Order: sequence, then C-alpha cells, then structure tokens
Amino acid sequence: MPPRRVTGDPSPTPLSDCIRAHIEDQGISIRTLALRSESATTGQRLTAQWITDVLSGRVPRMPDMWRLEALAAGLGRDPDSVKAMAITQWIGWDVVDVPAGGGERLIFRVPKGYTPEQSSHLADELKKMIDSAGDQPDSDGQ
Repeated sequence: MPPRRVTGDPSPTPLSDCIRAHIEDQGISIRTLALRSESATTGQRLTAQWITDVLSGRVPRMPDMWRLEALAAGLGRDPDSVKAMAITQWIGWDVVDVPAGGGERLIFRVPKGYTPEQSSHLADELKKMIDSAGDQPDSDGQ
C-alpha cells in the first residue's frame, strides 16, 4: 500500500467527510453507523446524536480515544487512520499516513509550508527507509 496523505485535500474536516462518504457509499443511516460503532477496549458504543454532532461541527474538542476507536470499527477503518483524521480536524495538523508493514503505520505531521508534492516525496522516502530496514538482519545476524 502506497503512502497516502490523510489530508490530501484542503478540507479542514476530513473525519466528518469520511463519515459522510461512508454513510453515502454504504447506503446506511447515522443510526446504523452508531450501532456498528463499538470500542473494543471499553465496550462503549457511539450514539447517533454524537455522530450527528461531529458532522455538524458541534464537537468542540478532539474526541476521547475510545470514541475514535469505536468510530473506526463502525467505519471499518484502521483506528490510527481515524485518529490521524481527527488530529487534522481538531488540531489542524496536516498528516501523512505511511504503511510500515506487519499492519503497522507511521503517521506523521507534515512540516509547515510543505507542498503536497514535498509531503508525498517525504512519505515516499520514509516508506523506502522502512522497507529497507525490514530487509536488514537484526543485531544478532538474523
């Protein structure tokens, strides 16, 4: 999987946009999404009202981690990717998500002033470094 810029467009609300797209693509209601959104860590579920509040911009601060984990489950997405979108939406950082093999991800803040091309180049270089590090033997020669 190639590196991807989580915030590749100028949208300040990538998580809300992702929720809207998922609901539309799946042809489901917000209530159905809420019923599918359960945190594996806490067992807590999201409410349709909370999701509606996110979509309408009425959630004033970054959500608790259990909420993001639950939303990731409901959306069928990696929790780290959902957290990265939340960072952009609530903190305003431009973020890039690079797969690191073995199901791991490297999610990092793009330096201020970087163009999309510079960010993509940086992500590509990091991906190459991660891939080459995986090909290196460990300290005991294995």
